[in-house]
Amino acid sequence: MVSSDYPFADGYNLVWELTGFGDADEEIVESASLTRDQFLKIRHLFVLGDDPWMVAGEYRVAPSIWAHVRRAVPGVRFQRDADYFLGARQALPDGRFWRPAPGVAAPGPIPPF
Repeated sequence: MVSSDYPFADGYNLVWELTGFGDADEEIVESASLTRDQFLKIRHLFVLGDDPWMVAGEYRVAPSIWAHVRRAVPGVRFQRDADYFLGARQALPDGRFWRPAPGVAAPGPIPPF
């Protein structure tokens, strides 16, 4: 168990990145950042086991939960031909969150389905 003085305990100092990848060269077709409060609204939709804050990797966002995610994160569109993943990232020291822009190639391998 993580102690409460750990900087990422209970999901603090994290941001969750929702990224949609299209077929063409693993191009990013959508990218959105979720706050802790937004993540808490949808966390129960994922099987997280020992990773309740998604810090161990990326999780597939199945089409069956897209409507729930849209309600928690207004503006997310979801494209039928794209694959979506959600995972936690550390917040930057100045309070900003970094996320890749739509239309760019993925910097590394896409998580497995």
